[in-house]
Amino acid sequence: MARVRVPSLVVSFPTTAAAMACEECCARRGLPGRMIPVPGEISAGCGLAWKAAPELRDELAAALAVDGVPVEDMAVVGLLEFVR
Repeated sequence: MARVRVPSLVVSFPTTAAAMACEECCARRGLPGRMIPVPGEISAGCGLAWKAAPELRDELAAALAVDGVPVEDMAVVGLLEFVR
């Protein structure tokens, strides 16, 4: 296994409550992703971020807007992951 940088969509939030609302929204809608600590390349108010595939950006943004989840920033960054 090797560690390589993989482009990932990282969504940051102004509050922990907003991060938890994102997690609920994505679970309810079946949108893949997971909560991670905010990477060093991004600054966020609450320290939590949602990591998803970059191609889900528009769908995720629309779902969060419909549910009224406040977003601080959405950025694609290279995150280290283990790959075979």
